[in-house]
Amino acid sequence: MNPWRAPYPKFGAGPGLARVSAIAAELGVSLQAFGARGCVVVGSNGKGSTAAMTASLLAQTGAGVGLFTSPHLFDLNERFRIDGEDISDDALDTHWRRVAAAAERAGEAENLGGFEFLFLIAADCFAARGCAYTVWEAGIGGRLDPVRLIEAKRLALTSLDLEHTALLGDTLEEIAREKLDAAPAGATVFVGESCAAQREAIEAHCARRGVRCVFPPAEELAPPLPGQFQRQNTAFALKLADDLAPLSAEQKAAGLAQTNWPGRLEVIEPEPLIVIDVGHTPAAVRAARAGFEVLRGGRSALLVCGVSLDKPIGAIVEALAPGFGVVVCVAARHKGAPPAAVAAEVRRVNPGAEVVLAESVEEARHIALGRAGANAAYVAGSFFLAAEFKALHVGRDPATLAFF
Repeated sequence: MNPWRAPYPKFGAGPGLARVSAIAAELGVSLQAFGARGCVVVGSNGKGSTAAMTASLLAQTGAGVGLFTSPHLFDLNERFRIDGEDISDDALDTHWRRVAAAAERAGEAENLGGFEFLFLIAADCFAARGCAYTVWEAGIGGRLDPVRLIEAKRLALTSLDLEHTALLGDTLEEIAREKLDAAPAGATVFVGESCAAQREAIEAHCARRGVRCVFPPAEELAPPLPGQFQRQNTAFALKLADDLAPLSAEQKAAGLAQTNWPGRLEVIEPEPLIVIDVGHTPAAVRAARAGFEVLRGGRSALLVCGVSLDKPIGAIVEALAPGFGVVVCVAARHKGAPPAAVAAEVRRVNPGAEVVLAESVEEARHIALGRAGANAAYVAGSFFLAAEFKALHVGRDPATLAFF
């Protein structure tokens, strides 16, 4: 696949739903047309897993299903899936050119943001393919995110965490309101049990906007992805899919079993056990760490730890590092914080650990394989660390990985 990289700054000239609408009009794509048979997933953590399960469930209808997610693990193509397959380079090139040309015609090429560009590619692609159902993961927030233009009648708010506070607000209640504003009047929003502390504020905001708010319990069906936290995401997916296209028990079981969503407590090597996780907020890291404890059983484990520069290093390390006897600190090529800064936090929260600084993810992998022996290694703390580690593990040059 080509090393695609969006030719616009991530946020362009700032959030601009009007320009996205103008470009969609130039493309001849009605964004609102997706709303009746589409759903949107917002939240701080769990969005991708929920969206992937929802799309897999809807695929059981035999109708075309489009899935738009972010970020990608290896290739930009992963963000656009139709019927479970990543978009091809040829198809991506076609819609890439169409959206870029439409942005020029609309006079918005200088203002367009990278995420808006990708959203429009998804919309153009799904419309061209005549997808019967579409599933959209919000990139940031909801009020200012392009997914708001879908005017979806079904949404899920998976979880809340203090993230992107400069844009979304300094409290979980403020962040909840920003995310909920992706829902138009008359929509139904399924809200996670992890948001129980904000329930009163959420229900009040939904009532003001004419949005129905439902708190579904965690699903009793076994989730297709590891980790207890996936039970809630499974519940969201079943609610969203069933509301769009009522499914039989057999279809639900098959849809969940066929879910493919790599990087989330993913076992990339069974023996010695090597697990990667892309969680990159304190809450996500904490939840995934609990899942890793189940996966490793009684085996001793080594941690390979990295944190992105724009994330709270201390809070993430505090959620991740305690309990490991050996911690290898490393910086991913993309946005990795200095290993010494990560190591200082590890020593603070786990003073008894042996702390090793690696000069590269490749060196960290060699250390992990050499020290893990017949036990286990856990690679976590940064989305980009997990992606780079897995790329090396499957024989791919990490220099080919391109992100925003």
